[in-house]
Amino acid sequence: MNYKLIIMTKVKNLLLTILLLCGTTIWGNNGLRISGRIKVLKPTTLQIKDMNEGVVLSCIIGTNNTFSTDEINIIPDVYKLYLGETEQNIYLENNPVTINGYFDEKNPEQSSLSFTGIDPFLTLQNYMPAEKDPDIATISTSVKGKLTPSMASALAYLADVNDYQSNKMLLDMIPEQDRKSLSAKWLVNRVEILSHQIIGAECPDFTFTDANGKNVSLKDFRGKIVVLDFCASWCGPCRKEMRSMLTIYNELKADDLEFISVSLDDSEAKWRKMLDEEKLPWVMLWDKTGFPKNSKTPSAIQTAYGFYSIPFLVVIDKEGKLAARNVRGEQVREAILKIRQ
Repeated sequence: MNYKLIIMTKVKNLLLTILLLCGTTIWGNNGLRISGRIKVLKPTTLQIKDMNEGVVLSCIIGTNNTFSTDEINIIPDVYKLYLGETEQNIYLENNPVTINGYFDEKNPEQSSLSFTGIDPFLTLQNYMPAEKDPDIATISTSVKGKLTPSMASALAYLADVNDYQSNKMLLDMIPEQDRKSLSAKWLVNRVEILSHQIIGAECPDFTFTDANGKNVSLKDFRGKIVVLDFCASWCGPCRKEMRSMLTIYNELKADDLEFISVSLDDSEAKWRKMLDEEKLPWVMLWDKTGFPKNSKTPSAIQTAYGFYSIPFLVVIDKEGKLAARNVRGEQVREAILKIRQ
């Protein structure tokens, strides 16, 4: 069960109802304070943490159900609201926030919470992409001129789409002097990474070990078309894709073409076992960093090329620029032939 999405849905729908009933929201000018009355089954900790997990505010919701944090001045940004172990990303500014209702930590989907004082967060929900696939989703250009700089970087972080133009548009809405929040710094880095993942961008270099223990870099193949395959021995679809690639390799092989498979195995022995079993005729490399245990902490090569699942293939032209990404089977063949035209 994805508690975060459940709570986000409740926040949006209930807040809409509250605003319609109450008419206007009372805004404060001093700082952020969170208070209210939440019925809990047992004492529960409410915390606000920043994007680096630093605690910003904290209080206990006891059996009397009422609570109030201290009041502090914050940098308007994305924060994490924790009720017990349940987490929700939320955009906060220096305004009082109230939370009322019922919270069941064991069954968060049974909770009923109403919020006031988070109007900017609700505004951001209006610009969240309907498409859930981050590789397809984009941010509408209608957002231009509608958000403050801090809201623009917050939207980028909350939406977390892989589209370069969407992220660049939001970054351009933030003047240099206003890029001090954690989400703004995240967005600056995000745009830099994505700039290498658009068609025509120079592909990030890397150096990994081949079967003979020699270090091999992508730049060693400049002047050739490169089909770059990220895989692992334990990945069934990867092994199937390799065999599909073998057909294309045998049909199109020439001096101007090189295939490279980079294994993300966490064990050299497992990687070498795959080499013996598949006996593929192209360059086989091993990234000893391995495949990350958590999708929230991708490896350096995953971050550089923008992938989180395997198999993942890209085609690189003779100048080292990205010609196609996230392609499979016949798409690989088509990308090679297009470069050769």
